[in-house]
Amino acid sequence: MLDVPLCYAGVELQTSTGLVRLHAESSAVILSGQQVAVLAVLITARGTPLGREAIWAAMPRGYRPPTAAQIGVVIANIRKKIGGARILTGADGWWMRDPVAPQPLAGTDVLSFGSLRLDVEHRYVLDGPARLIRLGPQGFAVLRVLVEARGAPRGRRWIWSSLPPHDRPATIAAVGAVIHQLRDHLGRDRIVTGAGGWRLAGPAKPRPRTAEWTGA
Repeated sequence: MLDVPLCYAGVELQTSTGLVRLHAESSAVILSGQQVAVLAVLITARGTPLGREAIWAAMPRGYRPPTAAQIGVVIANIRKKIGGARILTGADGWWMRDPVAPQPLAGTDVLSFGSLRLDVEHRYVLDGPARLIRLGPQGFAVLRVLVEARGAPRGRRWIWSSLPPHDRPATIAAVGAVIHQLRDHLGRDRIVTGAGGWRLAGPAKPRPRTAEWTGA
C-alpha cells in the first residue's frame, strides 16, 4: 500500500501505520492491515457504493481475506473502531458517508414507521441508526405512501393516485414493479402482500412475559 494519507468525510487514514484520525472527535484509532486495505478502498471510492466482490478485488493481494464473503466481517470490525454511521450500507454495498450531501433527517419533515424514517425534505431513508438507503423518486414516493398508511394495506390504484403526478409510474399496473424494487432495497419481508394490497410489516412486538413455576 502507498505511504500516503487518504482523506474523506472527516476520516484521515495513514496507510503505512494504520492510524485513522477522526476529525470530528479529534481522536485516533489503529486498524489492522486488512482493515486498512478495506477502508482505503472505501475512501478512494468517495461515496460510491461498492459490493463485497468489488472491494475484495481492489485490495492488495496480500491483505485480502480468503473469500469475498468475509468482507462484511472486516467492515463490521472497522465500524466498531471508527463508528457505525461513517460506513453506510445499502443494496449496492457499502460506502463512506458523503460530507457534501445533506445529512439525513436534518429537516423537520420526517415520517417514520417501525425502524424506517423518511426525510421528506432531502428524500433520504434511514433504516435503523446507520443504514442509509438510496431510492429513486418513484421508490421514495411509493414508500412514503406505505409509511403514511402505518401498516394498513394499500392497493395499486390507491398508491398510484396518491403519488405526485411527476413521481407516478406510467401505468397503475407498474406500481407492482416499484414495490418489487423497494423489496430489493429494504428486504423482502419488509413489505407484506395481502388481499388489500401491500403494507409495511409492523414493528416487532415484545413477547408477553409468562409466569414461571418455581416449585416454591
